[in-house]
Amino acid sequence: MGEVTLSQPLRGASPRDAIVRFFKKYATFEGRASRSEFWWPWLFAWVVNTAITLILGNDSALGNIVGGIFALAILVPSLAVGARRLHDTGRSGWWQLLYLTCVGIIVLIVFWALPEKAEGDKYNVA
Repeated sequence: MGEVTLSQPLRGASPRDAIVRFFKKYATFEGRASRSEFWWPWLFAWVVNTAITLILGNDSALGNIVGGIFALAILVPSLAVGARRLHDTGRSGWWQLLYLTCVGIIVLIVFWALPEKAEGDKYNVA
């Protein structure tokens, strides 16, 4: 089987492949993303944030600066992969506006965890 192009979701992505695609598709809000393409980068970000906190300290100025730079570096690709994951479930990426509400993140986590739907085909990139 040939390699899946960046315009198509990579089902069953390995952690390395998912993280590489996460950064290659830095600001690509169109198309679809598989569950593995979405969750592996989130785990990567959590591990990096935890490492920054443990190594540099939660209350240190350097820890706050490095943590803030990392958070800014992954902000756009996190929103992009979130939108692509919502597309795979047949929803618009605009659902991410739920981030701005108190319980919205819970709804988003449920949506991101859902399997792909045929309705998501309308978001495919040619």
